[in-house]
Amino acid sequence: MTIRHPSKTNVGNRFTHYRRLGLAAFCAIFFASIAVGQNPLSVSKPEQDNSVAAELKSFTLADGYEAQLFADETDGVANPVCMSWDAAGRLWVLCTWAYPQMKPVDQPDDKLLILTDTDGDGRADKTTVFADGLNMPTGFALGHGGAYIGQGNDLLHLQDTDGDDKADTRRVLLTGFGTGDTHQNINSFTWSPGGELLFCQGLHAFSRVETPWGISRLDEHGSWRLRPKRLQLHGFRRTSGGGNPWGILFGNWGEPFVKSNGTEISELLPSMVSVERTASFWGGEMQIGGTRIKSMIIELAESPHLPDDIQGEMLIAGYFARDVNRFGWEPAGAGHRLTPQPNLLTSSHNAFRPVDIRVGPDGAIYIADWFNPIIGHYQASFRHPDRDKTHGRIWRITANNRDLAKAPDLSKMNADELCEQLKSDWRYVRYQAKRRLADLPKEEAIRAITTWVENLDQNDADVEHHLYEAIGVFESHEVVNRPLLERLLVAKDHRARAYATRVAGRWHDRLELPLELLDRSVVDKNARVRLEAVVACSDIHSAESMAVAVKVARQPMDRFIDFALTQTVHALEPNWQAALRQGSLNNVDPAGWVYILRAYGGKDVAGQVRKLIGSETISREGRRQLLQMLAQVGTANDLQTVFRAAQQDPQLLASLPAIAAGRRVVPPVAVHQELSALLQSEEVATRASAARLAGLWKQRELIPLLKPMIESQQADSVRSAAIRSVAELEPDTAVTRFVPLINNSQNSSTYLAALESVSRLDVDAAAVAGLQLVAQLDDENSFGPVLSTIINRRGGAAAMTAALQEVELSADKAKLISRWLSAAGQDDAKLVNALKQRAGIQQGQATAYDAALVQSLAQEVRQSGNAAAGKRVFVSSLANCTACHQVAGVTDSVDSFSKGPDLSAVGAGLPLELIIESVIWPKRQIKEGYEMTTILTDDGRLLSGYLVSEDSEKVGLRDLASGEVQEVSVETVEDRVNKGTAMPSGFTHSLTRQELRDLIAYLAGLKAGGGKP
Repeated sequence: MTIRHPSKTNVGNRFTHYRRLGLAAFCAIFFASIAVGQNPLSVSKPEQDNSVAAELKSFTLADGYEAQLFADETDGVANPVCMSWDAAGRLWVLCTWAYPQMKPVDQPDDKLLILTDTDGDGRADKTTVFADGLNMPTGFALGHGGAYIGQGNDLLHLQDTDGDDKADTRRVLLTGFGTGDTHQNINSFTWSPGGELLFCQGLHAFSRVETPWGISRLDEHGSWRLRPKRLQLHGFRRTSGGGNPWGILFGNWGEPFVKSNGTEISELLPSMVSVERTASFWGGEMQIGGTRIKSMIIELAESPHLPDDIQGEMLIAGYFARDVNRFGWEPAGAGHRLTPQPNLLTSSHNAFRPVDIRVGPDGAIYIADWFNPIIGHYQASFRHPDRDKTHGRIWRITANNRDLAKAPDLSKMNADELCEQLKSDWRYVRYQAKRRLADLPKEEAIRAITTWVENLDQNDADVEHHLYEAIGVFESHEVVNRPLLERLLVAKDHRARAYATRVAGRWHDRLELPLELLDRSVVDKNARVRLEAVVACSDIHSAESMAVAVKVARQPMDRFIDFALTQTVHALEPNWQAALRQGSLNNVDPAGWVYILRAYGGKDVAGQVRKLIGSETISREGRRQLLQMLAQVGTANDLQTVFRAAQQDPQLLASLPAIAAGRRVVPPVAVHQELSALLQSEEVATRASAARLAGLWKQRELIPLLKPMIESQQADSVRSAAIRSVAELEPDTAVTRFVPLINNSQNSSTYLAALESVSRLDVDAAAVAGLQLVAQLDDENSFGPVLSTIINRRGGAAAMTAALQEVELSADKAKLISRWLSAAGQDDAKLVNALKQRAGIQQGQATAYDAALVQSLAQEVRQSGNAAAGKRVFVSSLANCTACHQVAGVTDSVDSFSKGPDLSAVGAGLPLELIIESVIWPKRQIKEGYEMTTILTDDGRLLSGYLVSEDSEKVGLRDLASGEVQEVSVETVEDRVNKGTAMPSGFTHSLTRQELRDLIAYLAGLKAGGGKP
C-alpha cells in the first residue's frame, strides 16, 4: 500500500495517514484487510469434543508438570476474564456472558464468583456469587472490604457489609473512563507495593474522569494509577506497545512491568510520567521482550512448591497461540532484559484460551481458560453462533514429585501477626499480608507496623527488604514516615534505594524539601535509582524539579533514563519555561538546557537558546553546546552568528558541516572570504570543515581553491569534503570529473565521496561505476557502503538492474550482493531476478498462498522433518537466514531491533502452520515493529527501514544494514510507502522440498534458546 501525502509539512502518526484518505478509503482498506482471510488462531472451528477430558488430553506440558481441573462450567464458571486469591485462600473469578455485545432485549447478568476448595483436594467444591447483574466487567481487584470492578465507564466498589459473602452495597467510585471498544475498557487491576491500584485502558478509549483533584485525562492506550485513600488518579499515555495494554506486574522490589495484548512486554516505570504530549511514538519504546504472537497478563512463578528451574520466571498467557509462555529476566542498565524459555503449556484444543494466571495458596499455578473458539471481536460477528457462552475453566498446574505448599489463613490474623508474615520467603504470603494490613483501620495497622519495624533484627540479611515491605504499609494508609524513608534512601541494596526514591516522589507534597532527597538519588551510582529519581521529579511541578532531574544527563544514560527524562521535560514544561523567561533557573548548566530544549522542541527554542548564550555565567564549553544547538534550530542570522564564533573555535567549526547538511538554511551574506582563510589552516579538521561548508553554503567563489585540493596530497577527509562540494557547485561537469575517481582511488572515503556525488546527479552512471568497483573489491564488508549509496537514491534499484547488463560480475559477487540486499530489506523484484540470473539461480514466480500446501508440509515436518539438517540450511548462504535473524548459541549476536526478530524460541510461541506461512509467505505474518517503511525525499534520497519514531517535525527509520536510526525532516518527505516485511518473498525457491521441510522442522523445534530444537 502506497500513501502519498498532499502536504510535506505534517506527517503525524500512523493514524494521520488514514484520516487524510477519507472515510470511504479508510473503510475500503480496513475491510479489505479483514477480507484477506480470518486468522485461524482468532476464529477457529469449534471442536467436536468440548469435554474436560478432551481438552486435558490436548495439553502438552513441560517435563515434570501435570494439569488438573480446578473448576469449570459445572461450578458456574463461563468465559472467565480474570481471577484473584483472597487472604482465606479462596479464588475469586470474574465471568462475562455479555461480551462482546448483548442483544438489546437481554438484561446483563455477569458475575463475580468465589470458588472454594473446602476439602483441599485441588478441586473447587463450593461456589458463591459475590455479585451479579454486572454488565461486561473487564477487571477487578479485592480491597477495602470488597471488590473494585471496572465496568464500562465506571470504576465500582462493591462491599459485603453483613459477612455473607454477597455484595450488598454498590458504589460508583469514579466515572468517565473511555469505552471505545469492549476489549479496551479498563482492565488488569493490580495493587502496587504501596497500595496504589493500577489498571489499563486500550487504544480507542478517551477518558475524562472527575476526581476531587480535578479532571484526569487519558487519551488512547495507557495505564492508570489510583491512590484510593485520596481518590488521586493519574493517567500515563502509551505505556505499552500493541495498542491495548492488558497486564501489570510488580517484582519483589516493586519493579513495574506492563504487558500489551499484542506480543510486547515493557518496562512500565519510564512511562509513569503524566503528560498529555507524550514523547512516545506508539508505546513500544520501553519494550524489553515479547512473545511470538499475541498474549496477555504477567505473573511470577514463585512458590515453595515449584522447581528451581522456573522460580522467579514471568508467565504469560498466550490466548492466541493457546499456550503459556515463560521468560527469565535480569537487570540491564536502568531496566531489564528477558530471555525466552520453553513453554509451560501448549494446547491443540481450539477453545483453550488462557487469559489469566495466578499462583495459588498451595503453590500451584492456576490458569483461567476463557474457553472459546472465537477470540476476536470484529473478525467474526458479535453474535456468531460459534461464540461459546457456556464453558469456562480454571486449570491447576503442579510439579510432579514435589510437596504442595500451604499458605496460612491470613484472613484470621491480627495486625501484629500480619506484620510477621511480611518476613515470609513466599511472595504470595507477603502480598496477602500487606493487602490485609491495608484493609485494617489505619490506627491499628500503623501501630503494629511501627512496632514491628522498631523490633527488627538489624543483623538480619533481609532487613532492608523487610523495611521495603513496611514502607508500603505506611503508603497504603497515606501515612508519611520520613525517618523510615531516609533510612531506605541510603540502604546498601540499590533496589531499596530505588523504591524509596519512588516514595519520596509520592510523598513530596507532605515532605519538607523533597528535592533535597531526590538530588542525591538522581546521581546515584546505580542506574535504576537514577531512573526512579527522574520519574519522581516529574511528580513535583516546579522549575527546581526540572533542574534536579536533568542532572541525570551528566551520568551514564540508557534508553530507559533517556525516555523518562524526555517525558519529564514535557511534564514540567510550564514550570521550566516560566523560569527560563524570568532568568530565575540558574542551577541548570548549558548541557542540561541543551537536553531540555532539544527534548521539548517547539517554535520558540531558538529564542530561548539565544537568551542562554547571552548569559555571562556560562563556560566556554557550555556556550559551544548552546551555539551548536542554535545552528540546528535557528534562523539564517543565527547561523551567521554561530559561524562567526566557530572561526575562533575549531571544535564548534568541526560540528557545523553535519548540522548544515541536515538543514536548508545558509548564512544570509557571503562567507567565502572567511572560508578561504580557513582553507589555508594548518589544521586538517579545519580545512575539511571549511571545504565542506563551501559546498553546503553555495560559495561558488571558492571553486578555484577546492579543485586543487582534490588532486593534491591532502588528507582523505579534506579530499572527500572537496569532492562533495565541487560536485554541488559545478554539477554539470561533476559526473565526467568524478567517475574515474570511483574506480581509480584506493581510499574508501575518496571513492565513496565520488560515488555519492555522481549518484546525486546521474544514478545510472553511478550504478555502472559502483558495480565495477564492487567487482574489484575483495572485502565483502566494503560492499555495503557502495551498494547503499546507489540503492538509496531515487531509481537506484532500476539503475543497478540495468548496470548488470554492462558490468562483468562473477556469480559469487552476484550472490554476495543478493545477500546484502536481503539483509538490508531491499527486495526489488527486477533487481533480485537479475542478480539470480547472473548468479545462475533459476528464477521463480511468487507462490500464491495455498492452505493445502501448509497442511501437507506440516504433515511432512511432523512425520519426517530433520531438524539437524534444517539447522545446516538455516546457517548456510542458501537460505541466508542469519543475515537478519539470530538464534542464541548459533549466530553472532545482532541487534534484534535493527534487523529481524530473534528466533531463539520461535517454536515456543508460534504453531507449526504459522511458521510455515511466515517462511513461504512472509508478508502474511509480520511481527509488530518489523514493518518496512520507505521514504523518498525531495533531493532524491530513498531511505528504507523500520519506523521507530515520528512526530510533526521528523521521522525516524532504523536502517537494516547499519542498525542506525536515520532522522528525516518531515518538510523533505516527498513520498512514503509501507512495504510490509523486509523478508524477501520467494527466497524458498532456491530450496528443495526436503530442505524447506527440514528448515521448518528446525525452526519449530526452537523453544528454549541455545539453538537446539
